[in-house]
Amino acid sequence: MKNAWIRIVGIGIFHMFLYMYLVPFVIYPRYGNNGLVFTVVTAVIISIAVLGTLWIGKKK
Repeated sequence: MKNAWIRIVGIGIFHMFLYMYLVPFVIYPRYGNNGLVFTVVTAVIISIAVLGTLWIGKKK
């Protein structure tokens, strides 16, 4: 269970960095709405993949 908390906290830190720094100061000014949508979709897919590994690891 300790490993699960590390992953969840890691995802939280990733999202905080992404939405508080990277999106407003780097991606949005350069790429606009298309870059914003692409970034959000990519972040959600990465988060689902990381959380999905929690259930895959339990089934083994």
